[in-house]
Amino acid sequence: MKQQISLKLFVTLAFLVLGATLVIGYSLLSTHYYRLGMDSVTASNMEGAARNYLELVPQTRRKPLENFRGYQVAEKWENLPQELRLVFSNQPTALGLTIKEAKSQWYRPPEAMYFVYRYQKRDENLYIVRHGTKATAPPLIGKNAAQSRHMLLAISGAIAAIMGGVIMLLLRRVSRPVAALGQWARSLNPGNLSEPPPDFSYPELNELAELMRNSLSSVQESLDREHNFLRHASHELRTPIAVIRNNIELLHKIKENRHVEKNNRLEKVVDRIDRAGMNMQYLTETLLWLSRTEMEALPGTEFELDRVLAELVEEMQYLLDRKDVDLTIETSTCSVCLPEFPVRIVLGNLIRNAFQHTWEGTITIRQQGNSVAILNPQTPADNDQQNLGFGLGLQLTDQLTRKLGWHYEDTSTPNLHRISIVFGG
Repeated sequence: MKQQISLKLFVTLAFLVLGATLVIGYSLLSTHYYRLGMDSVTASNMEGAARNYLELVPQTRRKPLENFRGYQVAEKWENLPQELRLVFSNQPTALGLTIKEAKSQWYRPPEAMYFVYRYQKRDENLYIVRHGTKATAPPLIGKNAAQSRHMLLAISGAIAAIMGGVIMLLLRRVSRPVAALGQWARSLNPGNLSEPPPDFSYPELNELAELMRNSLSSVQESLDREHNFLRHASHELRTPIAVIRNNIELLHKIKENRHVEKNNRLEKVVDRIDRAGMNMQYLTETLLWLSRTEMEALPGTEFELDRVLAELVEEMQYLLDRKDVDLTIETSTCSVCLPEFPVRIVLGNLIRNAFQHTWEGTITIRQQGNSVAILNPQTPADNDQQNLGFGLGLQLTDQLTRKLGWHYEDTSTPNLHRISIVFGG
């Protein structure tokens, strides 16, 4: 998983990098212009010395190499000191100042510098040179350089301090409303969605807060409509289902009391109606239980889990009629204290789903303590049917067990479907 960086840290680093870039850039620029200024002054002084030399010293009195006002002056390159000519290696051809520095580390000033100025007036050519080291440099230059360096450091420190202050102020002005927006969003619930959002200082954040509230309100309205529909529809269905179940029971009693002649076709019709009514009743009760908002307060009653499981298997046995299916049931006596009706709903859905979607093979139901596992063969056609919606019972069971806090696991392989549930957590 890619490691994420917080927005606050990202903005801080971005401004720090920007500030450092500006400080370093302007420091380098200041150093460049400082050196350019010094070079210009040196070139101007050497040009003035060369011009004065040609004006004040007659050509007849000039020597091959002589000192003039602190500079060495020669009309020919060959007359200059060999040390200097070795430093430059090639004779300067362009008029003006040429500078060579002795090698040194980038963070330290050079140990020595060599200046050559080639001056030409009419047909007269002149080389004026100077060699400077730390020891021979005028104290004023070192003093000015130190002052300039101190001033540069002071300015850089001031810029860095200002940038740090701006960053802190900006983060405080931005992070506080953003943090308040996150805290407000986390506190949203169905009870306060109707309240207008607070002011977060910036129009963009206020617009985002309003968008979040409207989106959550829309989702909550959809959930409320779905919840109300499930509750109302389930309640409305209970009446016709009860009528069907009561009339089926009444029909059975009439047949028993009057000794009506047995009719196989009529028996099958009545059985189908009875089973359909039972399935509708299970589905309706499941939907009603899902529509409840509080299930942790359901009272528990003590009952035998293996007995309930056997009763449900017997009720669902008709789903295996005319199928080449073997049923294996492995149970052990276990007394539990749980809400019995939700247990019946969940186990009824699971058993009915296994019986409905198995056409051949062996269905195994294992009960050990408060845990139940149901295994049934599975084919690709079964997967397609569940994707088309025939696995509604499993979906409702998953929602119901999550609300009740029961451990529910549904796993499938190409040939086997396994469901396990542990009642009571």
